[in-house]
Amino acid sequence: MIYAILKTICKLALNVYFRKFQVVGKEKLPKKGPFLIVANHPSSFLDPLTIATQIKPKINFLAKGMMFKNKIVASLLRGLNMIPVYRAQDDPSMLNKNADVFKGCFDKLGKKQVIMIFPEGTSEMERRLRKIKTGAARIALGAEKEHGFDLNLKIVPVGLNYTKSSRFRSEAFINFGTPINVSDYFDTYKNNEIEGAKSLTEKIETDIKSLIIAIEKEENDELVERIESIYKTTLNKKESTDNEAINNLNSSKAITEAVSYFQVNNPALFDATANKIDQYFLKLRRIKVSDKSLDQQSNNNGALSGILQSILTLFLGFPLWLFGYISSYIPYKLPRILALKISDSEAFYGALLMSFGTLLFILFYALEIYLFWILTHQATLTLMFGTLLVLSGFFTIYYARNARRLFFNLKLYSKKHFLDSLKKERATLIHEFDAIRKQYQQENNIT
Repeated sequence: MIYAILKTICKLALNVYFRKFQVVGKEKLPKKGPFLIVANHPSSFLDPLTIATQIKPKINFLAKGMMFKNKIVASLLRGLNMIPVYRAQDDPSMLNKNADVFKGCFDKLGKKQVIMIFPEGTSEMERRLRKIKTGAARIALGAEKEHGFDLNLKIVPVGLNYTKSSRFRSEAFINFGTPINVSDYFDTYKNNEIEGAKSLTEKIETDIKSLIIAIEKEENDELVERIESIYKTTLNKKESTDNEAINNLNSSKAITEAVSYFQVNNPALFDATANKIDQYFLKLRRIKVSDKSLDQQSNNNGALSGILQSILTLFLGFPLWLFGYISSYIPYKLPRILALKISDSEAFYGALLMSFGTLLFILFYALEIYLFWILTHQATLTLMFGTLLVLSGFFTIYYARNARRLFFNLKLYSKKHFLDSLKKERATLIHEFDAIRKQYQQENNIT
């Protein structure tokens, strides 16, 4: 019951926290257990929440053993289907307890249940897959051995892709992969358990990597991000699919692979292109304009009418925005303060922000509705007040976005004499990217 309630709340919270929340491949999930879910781990406990809201059966989560030190907390965590796992970097003296953890996982899988594992072992907000640990493979093969190799166990790889999980109203994309048949590794495992677990781990790593944007070299992060900003929309049109999320992922992968290829095989072209991109973004920074704003302004033929419409919206919507701003100020601001107090890690900040935000908005809205009822004792008015409270909260988000858009449009008009040359420079870069893309396809025999 508690699990179902929390799952519903999390689902609603995620759809508010993320501006766009896309899921692909959900139909590939087995209809029933047992199966393991394995995923990359870019954003702390935001990751299990995003996946769990998409899975119908209850999920058992592997969690850090250090979280179970307090008996009351441990009882609560176990009530939420969490299983403690102990790591050497946390407390080497507790490693002996992992035998019980494995046995517990074998039992749950034997009962046709579902377990979620993040085989990277740690959470970092980066667009790469860290070395996969063998734990997931050992649990899967060990469970099959424990039950006479008769479980028909599957492993479902999942790719988690965020534009910026630490930022409210960013985007999330969950990519479910084709289930791996653990039975394919029985023969190798029976002959050599270490080799069997190693082979299955390599398959898990390969499959997860195919579902995410994996930039191998950290120094290329910013370059790839800048090329995506300039070129992804153009590339999407050239290599479109029926699904926007897959289209974006494929475009990002193509850009990442091309960057890595030319860095090794044509460093002169790589350095020259990177330098041009740096110069373009340096000019944007000097006039305090983003590439996205420039692109939107270039594609907006009715910019003046858009500005007038934004002004009218801001003027007419001001009373509702003011009500929403005042009533939502504390639950909006306080989570940010609390999240920063606890951790400045980008991987943890987004998860903390969403968790605190969800809890505080529920508490504050409930308190405000209750106080209104105490003052009026009018059920209909209280219901209307509660509805207005929620709607005004969403409206403040729209209002703020509209205000920012107006601000940027006015800024762009005030710097019009700089913008024309930047637009030409951007168009030249896109033209050069087209030529580089064709060269990459020819040299790699890509049709």
